[in-house]
Amino acid sequence: MGKIAIFGGTFDPVHWGHLSMAEKAVSQFGLDKVIWVPDPSPPHKSRRVLANLVQRREMVRRAIADRPDFVLSPQQDDPTGTSYAIETFLYLQNTYSDTHWYWIIGSDAFQTLPQWHRCQEIGKLCYWLVAPRPFQEEGESGDRQGTQFDPRDVVEQMAVLGVQIRCGVLEMPWNGISSSLIRQYCLEERDLYYLVPETVRTYITALKLYQARPQT
Repeated sequence: MGKIAIFGGTFDPVHWGHLSMAEKAVSQFGLDKVIWVPDPSPPHKSRRVLANLVQRREMVRRAIADRPDFVLSPQQDDPTGTSYAIETFLYLQNTYSDTHWYWIIGSDAFQTLPQWHRCQEIGKLCYWLVAPRPFQEEGESGDRQGTQFDPRDVVEQMAVLGVQIRCGVLEMPWNGISSSLIRQYCLEERDLYYLVPETVRTYITALKLYQARPQT
């Protein structure tokens, strides 16, 4: 029985932080495959995506091209213009049979799981692999930053909803790279070396992505 993880996100754009998450999930949990799923228009995001779906899928395709265990999900027909995680999961479940399913997710998104559409259904279908985000705490010498994450709050919230979820925390340092940082660099016409794979950098540069100030 194969071990496959779903890695969903806007990937606006994909960057080395995303790749580090996926690579750590593979090594730490012995995954056979990671399916990357760029979201068409995720309903839980308040900010609209800036690159269109074709562009974001192409950036992911370029970023994972040298990893045979990383694959880009087939594009689904989505007449509603929104994308729910449970629909993505059921679609992929029909494609890959006899599979142990995992879901790679950042701790900030994981904390919203109890509010997801059909969360009671998807919560029990996957083993959740959570990547920690940094936190600030007040110490004797002032603020300090760490990357520890305790999933118990989410586990307890889901238990109240009648779902016993399974999860593990990825043992990885926080690298500080984010899609919002990259978009800001593009707006300021700064170079993206060491933030994204070279093939993604040349694509962003050629199309002049993220150089227009977003409409509010």
